[in-house]
Amino acid sequence: MKTITSNNITWIDIEEPKEKDLDEIKEKFRLHPFIASQILPPIHRPKIEEYPDQLFMVLHFPVFDAKTRETKPVELDFIITPQTLLTSHQGDIPSLKIFFDDCQIQEYHQGQYFKTVGHLLFGLLDFMLDACLPMLDHISENLEEIEQRVFEGYEKEMLNEIAIIKKDLIDFRRAIKPQRSVLDLLEKKSSRIFGRNIRPLAQEVVGSNLRVWHVLENHRELISSIEQTNDSLLSYKLSHIMKVLTVISVITFPLSIIVGYFGMNVFDEIAIIQHPLAWLGILGIMALSIVSMLVYFKRKKWL
Repeated sequence: MKTITSNNITWIDIEEPKEKDLDEIKEKFRLHPFIASQILPPIHRPKIEEYPDQLFMVLHFPVFDAKTRETKPVELDFIITPQTLLTSHQGDIPSLKIFFDDCQIQEYHQGQYFKTVGHLLFGLLDFMLDACLPMLDHISENLEEIEQRVFEGYEKEMLNEIAIIKKDLIDFRRAIKPQRSVLDLLEKKSSRIFGRNIRPLAQEVVGSNLRVWHVLENHRELISSIEQTNDSLLSYKLSHIMKVLTVISVITFPLSIIVGYFGMNVFDEIAIIQHPLAWLGILGIMALSIVSMLVYFKRKKWL
């Protein structure tokens, strides 16, 4: 449990809360029983609920793991009272840690964000939403590399890379899209709860969320186009391979018939077949068959 207090405003951040943490804040802040019952168990959908002098909100923020190359939504719970902001989360959220450390070290941040609880809440939300954009920039760089390699002839190798990007975008969308309605509702409540002067900050948070969503939609359309192009190139290569194999099988089929025909025992007494150079004639017939079929395929534009 980490705490920052400035200008009579307190921010308490709890990572991986336990029962003892819950008992401490429940007694200290006289939490509403419904809020206390929801802090520890995971909540899979964003929500906002208002109680007398207390506001409870649940949001999810994407966290990228460079080792596994996966993006996972992490739940972040907010409990807002007139003088206190409590945040609770299971697992590390890098953007939250950066913002907390900056507020703890720099007096400028304390003066900017610790004017009221509303300034602190919306400053934190805006910072965390803006922190999503560098992660999306990383996806954009991967998209450019995938697009380039697709047209360099590495269609098969890019199938797995395309799947990874699509999974990242799905996880991002799972975190960002559902909380749009929650942020819109928070923006509508902001004037009444935090005062009219806080409304522009609330609108900025909604705008940040919208910017992230537009970038996500752009990436989703781009990866879909790249995937379609990659599939088309793969289909073309596959059809070309099948055409070549079909031509080879059609050419070798009559050759096997010729070899089998002249290999029958009924020709053992024929003088022409017994001639020492008979094999050259048979090879000539086979060569003539190959040339004839190739000319026919060429005229039909099958080759």
